[in-house]
Amino acid sequence: MIRVESLSRIYPATAKSVAVTALKDVDIAVRRGEIYGVIGRSGAGKSTLLRAVNGLERPTSGRVLVDGVDIGALTDSDLRAERRKIGMIFQHFNLLSSRTAYDNVALPLEFAGVDRAVIRPRVEALLDLVGLSDKRDRYPVELSGGQKQRVGIARALATEPKVLLSDEATSALDPETTRSILALLAEINRTLGVTIMLITHEMAVVKDVATRVGVMEDGLLIEEGDVYDVVTRPRTDTARSFLGTLAGREIPPGLAARLRPSPEGTTTALIRLGFTGSRSTEPVISRLSRELGLDVAVLQGQVDEIGGRPFGTLIVSLPNAALADGSAERFLAHYDVATERLGHVA
Repeated sequence: MIRVESLSRIYPATAKSVAVTALKDVDIAVRRGEIYGVIGRSGAGKSTLLRAVNGLERPTSGRVLVDGVDIGALTDSDLRAERRKIGMIFQHFNLLSSRTAYDNVALPLEFAGVDRAVIRPRVEALLDLVGLSDKRDRYPVELSGGQKQRVGIARALATEPKVLLSDEATSALDPETTRSILALLAEINRTLGVTIMLITHEMAVVKDVATRVGVMEDGLLIEEGDVYDVVTRPRTDTARSFLGTLAGREIPPGLAARLRPSPEGTTTALIRLGFTGSRSTEPVISRLSRELGLDVAVLQGQVDEIGGRPFGTLIVSLPNAALADGSAERFLAHYDVATERLGHVA
């Protein structure tokens, strides 16, 4: 549905600034009907990528195709027509304060010249879909943040788009509201079959709703894959750093303060273990302790699910010698447990 091919975007130098390369030869293929997440820090190029998909940014090189249409090759008038097939959800809602929830949802249909007899049932159906039928006559100032975002989602769906783009749609919301908005996006994806591409700096958002994820850094796509694979077996330091915010992966603060990069004096090794599939519930640690005669302390951990597939994370300490000779890691690899060395603690 969305194909990004060798996309680069360079902002030329001006009298007050140097040239900036926001995107560097990015290739992404978003399948029809899936939810694809793009994660990265501020300045990674996420927003520029999203703006290129809806035609707000013209590529310096490469191209973006949405449902087979080359967005960058369209004239301004053709691009305006094509944008009706691409819905956009904004971080800060972008609602008109002088219009009610109903009127905000109706706005893109009015701009498109749709007959009022068609607008009314469509807007009412969308307000029902997002759970705001009883708030149709409320103004934005009378709505909570989550309700404003639901209005924004309904408005983005008004022109019956094939693609929905989400620009940090939950970053201004509290955790409970974030979960409800993500559940709504998942429901929209299932019931309407809309392809969703969302950008975020929160791995928890990607984990809860996306099927595949791309990790961006300095304008480059540095890692991509199924969400389950990226969460359970990240290949880059950037992906691992985002995973640090997930429950069960954090190093307890008191322990982090004592963490050292190398063994000094009387220390133990600290490692993070990743369990997938059936291994998530097997007694691997007790076997490690029993068969290798090791004292293993479990310091942090959790079992979670992505798309119904379980994965577990543990942070454990064990004797330095077992890490130095590789015996512990070899044992864990036999059980398909991923290991990540975190350092040493006194």
